Amino acid sequence: MKRAIYLLTVIAVLAMILPACAPAQPIQLHPVKGEFLEAQLGESAQTLNWIIATDAGASKRYASFMVEPLAVFNNQYKLQLRCLAKDVEVSTDGLVYTVTIRDDLKWSDGTKVTAEDYVYTLKNIMLADWLDCAERPNWVEVISGDAVGVHAEVVSDTVFKIVRRTTDPNFVYSIYDLMPYPKNIVRNYENKTADFIAAPELNNMNYCGNMGPYRPTAWTTADGFIMVRNPTYYLARDNGAPYFEKYTIKQMGLQSSINEALNAGTVSYSYIEPQDANSFRNNKDLNVVTVPTGQFLMVAYNQRDNGWAGLKDARVRKAISMVIDKPAVVNDIFGGYADAAFSFIPPYSPWYNDSVLQKTGTNSSGDAQKAIDLIKGAGYEMKDVEGKQRFVDKDGKPITLIIPVAIDSEVQKSAAYIIGQNLRTIGLDVDPKYQIQEFIAKEIFVNKLPGSDKTPEYNSGPGAVSSQSWDLVILSSYGDALAVGRSAIFFSSTGRLNIFGFFNEKVDTLYKRALSAEAINPQNRQKIYDELAQAISDAQPVDFLAYYKDNFAFRSNIKGIEPGYNILSNYQFWYTE
Repeated sequence: MKRAIYLLTVIAVLAMILPACAPAQPIQLHPVKGEFLEAQLGESAQTLNWIIATDAGASKRYASFMVEPLAVFNNQYKLQLRCLAKDVEVSTDGLVYTVTIRDDLKWSDGTKVTAEDYVYTLKNIMLADWLDCAERPNWVEVISGDAVGVHAEVVSDTVFKIVRRTTDPNFVYSIYDLMPYPKNIVRNYENKTADFIAAPELNNMNYCGNMGPYRPTAWTTADGFIMVRNPTYYLARDNGAPYFEKYTIKQMGLQSSINEALNAGTVSYSYIEPQDANSFRNNKDLNVVTVPTGQFLMVAYNQRDNGWAGLKDARVRKAISMVIDKPAVVNDIFGGYADAAFSFIPPYSPWYNDSVLQKTGTNSSGDAQKAIDLIKGAGYEMKDVEGKQRFVDKDGKPITLIIPVAIDSEVQKSAAYIIGQNLRTIGLDVDPKYQIQEFIAKEIFVNKLPGSDKTPEYNSGPGAVSSQSWDLVILSSYGDALAVGRSAIFFSSTGRLNIFGFFNEKVDTLYKRALSAEAINPQNRQKIYDELAQAISDAQPVDFLAYYKDNFAFRSNIKGIEPGYNILSNYQFWYTE
């Protein structure tokens, strides 16, 4: 009898304990319903076999719906782990990167995604000599003049290491962006370029397993790229995401077609032009958000030997920058959908430090006399020319600055007009030379040493000049908010896109420090970036004019959107109210 009572007691206790020990049930934060249609303007991605694509990341973005990268950054530049189990560990010398992936990632055949898949993707595909890969430069180092791939090795099923021979604090950003191919499939196509490119399982990504929130079902010109919800998504256990039954990306060709679809309610989300943003804000069925971008407009000063000699003097360059009216650029060219720019580092970057920059161009008329005094201090005189005070050269001739302008660019033409108006207030005239963009690229951007038979390049070094003389040129480029050191391509003496001939030893030294082991420490890197931003601001090789802003329209019942620079970072958590 006592034994029976004891057994009943044990059973009763187990009955109370076992439910508490049972696996936690998945959480469903929002109901799964509806379809999401993203409208795009322009050409679509090329292929889901993203590693062979040459479309500046469009194909990789499509593929990331099915296989997510290791990590992303949100709008506050806080790291959001995706396939990473924890952040990448970096050795103190900046040469060894230890990567730990989640242990619940699976391919479609049920096998686990392992470190071996990531290492194989790097060693046998990304760095393979039998396949052209646009991302390969992110994974190579220059050793004694030769391009050498980084070394990747498996440590365990969930851990792998990447070993470099040179330091690059920006390298970790490439790691965060890494997406794997399944080794057990891809090894069948190794050293078979045509077969790899055409492989159906690589082009339909039916291997994706639980690696992304969606699965592809169709891709046609008429209907777009169609995906359906992946119910096995590895993050779904925490929140039930994603919350749309279907996600479609469709190319619509014309902005007017997109606008009509937005008004008709058939599009969930799209980019809209600045001139349309205000009218769409009055539509109660739409939510318009304005976000910063990394794209900026600048005017570069020709410091090579075929430009006005005065532009080799930082005082003259600063004087011109002081009077180019940035509020006018922001309002007259961009309709207010831009921010005044003062640096190659975007103002929303975690590395941006407003206090080290010269805020030129914010008080154009008020700074006109200071600008005149700076140019006079550089040795130039003014004299009366037809009733107006003009700066003259050593021969007494009025100084006129040549500005090549792309005839098909409304932005360049408007900027050239504003610059001309502003410079005339300080005794300098401008001569816009309207040309097609191809002519400017060939005759202005590239240069070579006089008498040399070498092919002209964007930066052929000191003494090199372009075939056509110029003084100012209007350019649009992109500021990397994280990998600040990559701006060396413009501002270092050996920078491949240093078309304007800016050669500054201090800046060169700072770029070298930015790539050294010293910069692995974030506090040290911040100090280096501050010095670099200040040195370029002081030297004024270019005048940063404005950072573009983008406008997006969403259906008002789409929730979970976090407006900001990286607005798409949490798309898998958007839902319909």
